[in-house]
Amino acid sequence: MPVTLELRGVSFAYGAEPVLEGVDLTLTAGQVVVLAGPNGSGKSTILRLCAGLLSPQAGRVLVLGGAPTDSAVRRRIGYVPQGLRPAGTIPVSVREVVGAGLVPARGLFRPLGHEAWARVNEALDAVGMSRLAAECLFELSGGEQQRAMLARALVGDPELILLDEPTTGIDQRFRPVIADELRGRADRGATVVVVTHDPEDFHHVVDRIVLLGEGPVRELAHEEFHAGRRSP
Repeated sequence: MPVTLELRGVSFAYGAEPVLEGVDLTLTAGQVVVLAGPNGSGKSTILRLCAGLLSPQAGRVLVLGGAPTDSAVRRRIGYVPQGLRPAGTIPVSVREVVGAGLVPARGLFRPLGHEAWARVNEALDAVGMSRLAAECLFELSGGEQQRAMLARALVGDPELILLDEPTTGIDQRFRPVIADELRGRADRGATVVVVTHDPEDFHHVVDRIVLLGEGPVRELAHEEFHAGRRSP
């Protein structure tokens, strides 16, 4: 499978506090990857670097063969940061918010046509939000808003999907729906990278578990990871 993401000798610090030091990581298309590790190990930082929101202080990040800051690359990325809650009180519907996820590929002033709205409906259905499509986003619960933001990230069929704690606040009954949708995206060729404190949500769909913050980056076997979760 083609390489989607490469980190080569990547280092990053917030002020004087190093978070990543000489990280090497390669991910290929068709994978669901969980980034594991303690708080402060750089999991969220890696997602921000891959989304083009941060630049490495040493080393190189390549996404889909180019720089993640390149606009042509960024529109092929779907990203939901941790704790994202849309701010404001403008009466905008869930459907309109998800439709905005198509703007990077279509342009700001090009109206959405029938085919584009069909894609919006498919993305809403994929996260169990179809019945709330016409509701005002800001009147929904935090978990419902989170699902709307997931649909917005998925609507453009991104080749790289970066999700930071995507199931936080989401009702337990919808978590398998989301995990299965991400598995389906990977099976169709996307690379899905998930940071989560609830790995059980993804245990049945994950291909790789990458451990950060305990020396060099390394792979964890499923059994090793879950044994560590059960240890006192």
